[in-house]
Amino acid sequence: MDKRLDLAGPDIVFEEFDGDLVVLNLSTGRYFGFNPSAAVLWSALAAGVCPADLQAHLAPAIDLATFIGALHENALVVEGDEAPTPVTDDLRAQLAKLTEQPQLEIYDDLSDLIVADPIHDSDAAQGWPVRPAQG
Repeated sequence: MDKRLDLAGPDIVFEEFDGDLVVLNLSTGRYFGFNPSAAVLWSALAAGVCPADLQAHLAPAIDLATFIGALHENALVVEGDEAPTPVTDDLRAQLAKLTEQPQLEIYDDLSDLIVADPIHDSDAAQGWPVRPAQG
């Protein structure tokens, strides 16, 4: 946990909607809902903060290792080579306020639609939604 983590590639995208963080893996079609604690940690990790530096500012009861393991298992992060970003005073204050375990909910109900490529999986002459002839 002493190396920074990077997003696992360009297929990992995330956005905050009305205070809820959603992370999407475009290659698998899975999307993930993060509780508020997980959202703070994800934002810090995405900014390049090293997990060990985060752990140093978290309450001992917060299980960062399990959260990091879930991120790895779902192919959302990989170990990075660049120098980590330091913990800012603002982030330190946010980390000190975390009391609930970071959790992510995994959804794959739309995976077929998310991984569909309507531009390239369509007939060149007729376009979408006509699929190309097999053969």
